[in-house]
Amino acid sequence: MAVPGRVADYDRIATGYDRRYQLHTYAGVKEALLDLLKSGTVSAALEVGCGTGHWLAEIGNATASDRMLLVGVEPAAGMLAQAQATVPDARLVRGKAEALPWREATFDRVFCVNALHHFSDRLRFFHEARRVLKPGGALMSIGKDPHTERDSWWVYDYFPETLTIDRERFGQVRTLRGELALAGFAWAESFEADRIESVMPASDALAAGVVDAAYTSQLTVLSDDEFNAGAARIREANAAAAGQLDLVTDFRLYATVGWIE
Repeated sequence: MAVPGRVADYDRIATGYDRRYQLHTYAGVKEALLDLLKSGTVSAALEVGCGTGHWLAEIGNATASDRMLLVGVEPAAGMLAQAQATVPDARLVRGKAEALPWREATFDRVFCVNALHHFSDRLRFFHEARRVLKPGGALMSIGKDPHTERDSWWVYDYFPETLTIDRERFGQVRTLRGELALAGFAWAESFEADRIESVMPASDALAAGVVDAAYTSQLTVLSDDEFNAGAARIREANAAAAGQLDLVTDFRLYATVGWIE
């Protein structure tokens, strides 16, 4: 299916994108990826929407002795430039998720982290991932499900447009499993891969540049007026709290895995 919504300009935010990894460890995401890549014989793995190369570097460091070929594909030139500096040993290609530039049965595993909601046609990507996977291969996607109403996040609290946008961009986990079946995957499963929790004083967040359009794609896709209005809400609420306002993050990331025969 085609995914509606606004598009983040990742060329503009590439240099500040990895700030999130300084604030949160994403240990659960790393564990889920390594479990996938260490299950069975995996000689070649592809990350779709590899961004700055953070996860390729993490995986490469953890699997250095396994002689696994790591490949990344990314449409944004700015992000790809960052990835080339981060993981010079990986094979990196500029391209789109909906038209992967590899022949059939090339990879044992395909994965994407916090990227699926940016693809213009999710079901087309699932078909493409199915095509480039070898028999017995698997695709893992990790991301939010804002439809569950289980999360608390200051971004949604002070920039209310972002929740509406995310509910358009992100598919429900159960929807993703159904789309994997439509794309020819033999079976699919989902599980909670990580829970991101933190409390940051608003004063610190404002001073450190966390309240910034480049911090997360939810803010990047806002208009200047929408972003400025949300930032003003935070400053006003912090002033009303005598500088003691906390920005709360408590959201879950879900892994959805599809296997082929």
